[in-house]
Amino acid sequence: MERRGRIPVAKFRTQEAKTRSRSRVREPDYNEQDPEHDMFTLLEDNIALREENKALKLEIETHKTTQEEQQAQHEKMCATLESLQQQQTNFETQIKELSAKFNKALNERNALDKLHKMKVDQIHNLTSELEHIREKQQDQAPPIAPRSVLGSVELKRKLFKILQSGSADSADSIGTQELDSLVDANSEVVPITSGLVERLANEFLTLKNFTNSVELQLYEANEKMAELLEQQHAMEEENEALRTENSNLTKVAKLLTENMKESVETSQKMEAALIKLKQRNDELTAKTRDLTDGQPGSRTSTSSSVLNEQVEFEQIQDQVQQQAREHNERIVEMQNLMDAAIAKTTNDELKKLQLKLEILEEQLREAVTRADRAEEQLAHYQQSEQKSLVAPTPPPPPPPPPPPMPGKLFPPGGLVAAGGGSLSDHIAGHSLRKGSGDKIIENVKHQVQAEAATGLDALMREFKSGGVTLRRRNRRKTGTSEALKEMFQVLEISQKQNRNSKICVDLHSSRGVDV
Repeated sequence: MERRGRIPVAKFRTQEAKTRSRSRVREPDYNEQDPEHDMFTLLEDNIALREENKALKLEIETHKTTQEEQQAQHEKMCATLESLQQQQTNFETQIKELSAKFNKALNERNALDKLHKMKVDQIHNLTSELEHIREKQQDQAPPIAPRSVLGSVELKRKLFKILQSGSADSADSIGTQELDSLVDANSEVVPITSGLVERLANEFLTLKNFTNSVELQLYEANEKMAELLEQQHAMEEENEALRTENSNLTKVAKLLTENMKESVETSQKMEAALIKLKQRNDELTAKTRDLTDGQPGSRTSTSSSVLNEQVEFEQIQDQVQQQAREHNERIVEMQNLMDAAIAKTTNDELKKLQLKLEILEEQLREAVTRADRAEEQLAHYQQSEQKSLVAPTPPPPPPPPPPPMPGKLFPPGGLVAAGGGSLSDHIAGHSLRKGSGDKIIENVKHQVQAEAATGLDALMREFKSGGVTLRRRNRRKTGTSEALKEMFQVLEISQKQNRNSKICVDLHSSRGVDV
């Protein structure tokens, strides 16, 4: 046989050719056959189309799996967004409740400050009057026997006003009776006995002790309020971090939806391309079947090649199914890990917030109990003052250890100038700052302008006055959530798959145009 133009042709005439010549049938010219209907060309095109068909099927399956995965991720994102919104609303309500409690504690503290200031003013007036009496006693000759001291009517009114401050109507009636028994109301000069002066000194000591205890309570209340404000700032920062995380999750959800739409469009295009390939494959199969060839060996070779191709196709299909199963198992494992990480992080954050809220409530309860205790002490002091008007007062107990206060009750010389003015400055120093700076509460001023100290004494004075504190603010460091990182990775993988699918579809479309 001889090969002419890729078609085998016999040199001798067969019996079939002789029969055709006798029946005047024209012998087919194999050299003039259309190259498009050449059998080998059709077989090569069929093999190429089958390979493209396999690749497109694999791409369609991968896109379906990625689309399902993205749908599941989208649902999980919606659930996490709802939970974050609920947490945000809960945090806002808790912050409002804490601010209301803080305002209540602030009002109580202001009331205590006013009461303290009133008592200190009374003590200052009493101290000035006693100093005036002592100066008059020093001017006169030293008395041999106890005698009455003369004072003005204004002094008498101030002294008994101090003794009767805060008492009930019964105490006022008792004080007026004692005042009438001591001196005539119409006289210009009031005799003040030494017993009355001693009683006033004892009363002054009790007032000093009460003032020290109130100042100590106010200092502790200031510290507690500072801690509460710091915790409030930390809660606000944590709320802001949650808001940013919520916005990030919303953005990622939008990107996932857009990517899912894009993957759906790409899968539709790939399905259309697959349908076209099937149609082309059917056409080529029909043309191959319609072709006639005189050689029976070619049919057997074609059938054997078709069988080999079917076996290869089944093997490739099994491999693809195995890879799809492994990929699905990997996706399920990653989803389980992501769910566990999300649940762990949310549970830890909720526990931390609950503990913080319990600590804040306990501190607020302590502040309220201290305020109630101060009110009870004030009422007890008023009752003891009322009793002191009837019976002589016993010697007062030793004062409790106060914050930095004057060392002596009556220092020699300059008692009124040093003690009274510095004490009023100290009361004026107890005030909250309304701004949001680093220091929330102003430090208590020095009550006594002592001599300039250097070295360790100055350092200890700074620590006592509150100008230096050793507390450190433990700010909560909010990092990126594990769920958000996992979603970014899934988004990146799906975008890569979409790009590969688009490239495949573009190649198929360009190849179809060329064909």
